[in-house]
Amino acid sequence: MMEKIKERFTGKEAAVTGIAGTAALLAYVRISLLLWREGSLYTMGIFPMLLLFGLYCLWKKALFMEEVFFAVWVRAALAAVFTAFQVTGLWWSHPGLESGVSGLEVFVWILCFIPICYAGQNMLFRLVSRYGKESSAGRRASEKKEFCPWKGFLYSFLVIMLGFLIPFATYYPAIMAYDVIPQLDQIRISGYTTHHPLIHTLMLSMSLKLGEILPFVTNADRAGLAIYSLLQMTVVSCCFSYVYTFFRRKGVNRYLCYFFVLCAAFYPTHGLLAVSITKDTIYAVLVMVFAVFVWEAVTWQGTACPGKGWFAAYTVLTVLLLLFRNNSIYAWALYVIVALFVFRRKILWNQRLGIAHAAAFILYLLFNTLMIQASGATSDTYAREMLSVPAQQIARVAAFHEEELTAQDLENLSLIWNGGELPEYVPAIADRSKKDIVGDKEVLKTLAQEWLSLGCRYPGEYWKAFLLKNKGMWYLVDTTYLNDVYSYAKGYLQLSYPSDQQAYMEALAPGYVRHQKLQLLQSVYRYFAAVDEVWRYIPPLALVMQPAFYCWMLFYYCLCCIGLKKPMMLVPAVYVIALAGTLLLGPCVLTRYLYPVMLSVTALVILGLFSSRVT
Repeated sequence: MMEKIKERFTGKEAAVTGIAGTAALLAYVRISLLLWREGSLYTMGIFPMLLLFGLYCLWKKALFMEEVFFAVWVRAALAAVFTAFQVTGLWWSHPGLESGVSGLEVFVWILCFIPICYAGQNMLFRLVSRYGKESSAGRRASEKKEFCPWKGFLYSFLVIMLGFLIPFATYYPAIMAYDVIPQLDQIRISGYTTHHPLIHTLMLSMSLKLGEILPFVTNADRAGLAIYSLLQMTVVSCCFSYVYTFFRRKGVNRYLCYFFVLCAAFYPTHGLLAVSITKDTIYAVLVMVFAVFVWEAVTWQGTACPGKGWFAAYTVLTVLLLLFRNNSIYAWALYVIVALFVFRRKILWNQRLGIAHAAAFILYLLFNTLMIQASGATSDTYAREMLSVPAQQIARVAAFHEEELTAQDLENLSLIWNGGELPEYVPAIADRSKKDIVGDKEVLKTLAQEWLSLGCRYPGEYWKAFLLKNKGMWYLVDTTYLNDVYSYAKGYLQLSYPSDQQAYMEALAPGYVRHQKLQLLQSVYRYFAAVDEVWRYIPPLALVMQPAFYCWMLFYYCLCCIGLKKPMMLVPAVYVIALAGTLLLGPCVLTRYLYPVMLSVTALVILGLFSSRVT
């Protein structure tokens, strides 16, 4: 053993490596003992898995790699930021640690883990550099089998649809998210509003009406919900199949592409969301397809642009993207600005993309207006959704510093929250804190003044409220109940709605009863969507189920594009980055909210690492 160490390391390198590894192990043992005393030693296995990977990278001399994208101080700063987020997340996630461990000791933990994080990061950059600079000709030579796009699309579509039929049969006719309740209320009782994307509510309404006219069904509502599920499954399968064929056309290894199709078909998250009545599923696959469209645009090497069909498809896709999410327009506007700048020297591309963007925006306004006029929908886009962060920050100050608030503060808070009690503060979700805010113009003005006043006095509480609300986007070991596939009454994949809403649901969808004959499969799927998910016990699986994993993957994807000196590869990520930014300002972190980021980042990473062909 000593001989191997002497051969691998110089004396100084061995000393530094030994100190770094020992410091990380001592910090880990200290944390484990504290968690054991608290009775919460279990941390999903991700923490020890990352520690072992870091130690392995130390052994591979990754601590001393030099030619890996950035200067040493930049990589050290990146490692420090990542480590600080993870250690702070651990500290805040366990009450015993937060109350019994000082900030100074937490700072020491961060210092102990920075070297192994730095080594792991160097290893990541080295691997990406190797793949990014590998000869595309060599990879093309390895792809000997010809690929027929339409056959590939058809076969992958059939496989994915067959996979989706399993959760469809298990939860027939559909999994009904809590958003369905107000949507059914709009359809059956109160009339349409624009609070949810109107196209999605009309899609659900159309499905229910189709169920009513079918002559051979015994329950029209159940048939209508099943029609919606089948329609959504078809859309999702088509999008996954298109991305599969795109991968194959771009030279991605066919076995990796087969694995992509199998994951789309049988990985429980995709199946559960495919049969769930929520706008987020269709929107997510549209974002994924949009990302690969933009990838094709920035990697196009021909002198001529694609044909009219490509731009027509791009325009239609953009319109759907804007219609299926109310605030999607903001992320898209940022993308358009970046695209105009990037393609400014490619005059033909710039002109045609400009026409496509203008046409998409006009069609979006036209279709949105037509739907509103045809359905008689009222505007219900009250800005309470945009008050999530301010409401959460004020609620935290009120919860922890109530005795320090002045009489004027209390009067303002009473006015803002409609004369009721102080806002309820739940760290992971802002819905409780903002639900009673009055939307009057004067009240919102008072809220802005009070928010600024309290922010000047309690900046630390504001920062912590923001981080805790979004912990699922930056802490890899987050076990917040909201960070499940679904999160409502233990995943709200239960066989009936909670007792306080059961009667309401029966009034909106009479006779709605889930299929009860596949209890075994329901039990299996429940492990992927309830509080005690089985995937939490398998560290690699637990990691890829965490929304934070994909947020960090998006961050490092951008860094790798910069390191490889391929700034054009950043363009497909612009919309996704802007979308993630809007989620940071949203009410909470849900897997279904992050699903668009999860799918699109995965597609971009596969293309970035494994594609070899340019158009």
